[in-house]
Amino acid sequence: MKLPRQLESLARMLAYMLGHHPDEFGLVLSEDGSIPLKELQQALIREPGWGFVRRHHLDQVVGLLQPPAFAVEGERIRSLQPGALPRRRPGMPPPPLLYLAIAPKVHEHVWGEGLKAAAGRELLLARTPAAALKLGKRRAPTPVLVTIQAQAAAQAGLTFSGYGEELFLAPGLPREFLQLPTPPAPEKKPPLPQAAPAPPTPGTFRFGLPPAPGEPARRPDRKGKKGEPTWKAGARALRKDRRRQP
Repeated sequence: MKLPRQLESLARMLAYMLGHHPDEFGLVLSEDGSIPLKELQQALIREPGWGFVRRHHLDQVVGLLQPPAFAVEGERIRSLQPGALPRRRPGMPPPPLLYLAIAPKVHEHVWGEGLKAAAGRELLLARTPAAALKLGKRRAPTPVLVTIQAQAAAQAGLTFSGYGEELFLAPGLPREFLQLPTPPAPEKKPPLPQAAPAPPTPGTFRFGLPPAPGEPARRPDRKGKKGEPTWKAGARALRKDRRRQP
């Protein structure tokens, strides 16, 4: 069955991605040549001119193309046509530098702890900064570029695997082999404004409280105030003298 032009072009693109150069798109196929449909779609929509592709477009190509060229099993898809697929090459010496772009939310963690792959996965390392940033934009609009001292890491005993012409794989990388910008300092939140005390209600009294805005400060009551009239001091001294007399 002849496909509509749009789906025919999509079928050719899928044949190239799944049957020849998945590494160009940051895709690592399993041993049977399959990959999750979600990963394939995420890679496809990042390519110029393919941002329209949705799951139903993939289902149409798989279901309508005759003879069948692709198979969907569960949530995975693979090519049925033989191709020169790249193979994993464990222990392949890496170039001096490799690159990986990370999401800003993990920047501080990577700065302190290094790079660690998610459970059951491997780090996807690119030969060029441009390729790494392209892959990183699938996770965040403005990823942070990490430069990896790959050759030094390999000499220290870390194992890399080559995949195709563009990618290398690694289980994790210690902080000492990474170069990345210093994480930005956390933003300080401005202090909350202090609410002004409410004016006293007429007929109420305040005990031991500071003066309200606009009120004069009150001096505490003390015995023997400075500046008291002279006659008061004299009268007080006279009363003391009388009490002393027999």
